[in-house]
Amino acid sequence: MGIPRLASMLVLLASPVQAREPTRLAPEGAPSSGVVAPATEPGERLEVTGVVYSSDGRTPVAKASVYVYQTDARGYYRPDDAMGNRDPRLRALLRTDGNGRYAFTTIRPGSYPGTRVPRHIHYEVAADGHGSRIFEIVFDDDPLVTAEIRQAAARPGSISVRRVEPGAGAGRVVQDVVLGSR
Repeated sequence: MGIPRLASMLVLLASPVQAREPTRLAPEGAPSSGVVAPATEPGERLEVTGVVYSSDGRTPVAKASVYVYQTDARGYYRPDDAMGNRDPRLRALLRTDGNGRYAFTTIRPGSYPGTRVPRHIHYEVAADGHGSRIFEIVFDDDPLVTAEIRQAAARPGSISVRRVEPGAGAGRVVQDVVLGSR
C-alpha cells in the first residue's frame, strides 16, 4: 500500500454530511461521557476529553452528537472481522453537555492487521444548525504516522495527530472539534 493511498484512507473530507445514519446519531438524552472500552478490555488505557465548538472556534456547542468507534488492541472492529466497521464492538454515542464538553474512556486501538495504517479513533460529530465533521485521530508517538500523514493533518478539517499525555492509570488525550458552518 503506497503512502498516498494510506493517507487517503485516513483523511476523510470534513464537508457537511447531508444524510446521517440514525444509528450514528446519539439519542437526545445521551450522556456527555461514556465508556468505549470497558476496564476488562485488553490494551493501554486512554481518557479522551474535548469540547465541540461552532465554526468560529470559540462558541461551545451544547447537545452535539459525538459518535466514536475504534478497533480493539489487535486491530479488529469485531472479534470475527478486522474490517467490520459498520458494526464496531468498541463505540460510544454521546451528547455534549451545556458547555460543549464530552469525554470517554477507552484503550489505544490497534493498527489493522497486515497494514501500515496508524492506530486511530474514528469521530463523527454533528449538531443541528452546524456542519458535520468526520475525521480520525492518530497518536503522535505511533511509528506508523509518517511525514505525509503529519502534512495532511496540518490541513484544516483533516485527520488529527494527538499527543498522549501521561496520567494516573491511563494516558490522556484532548480532542477539541470545530464544526463547519451550514
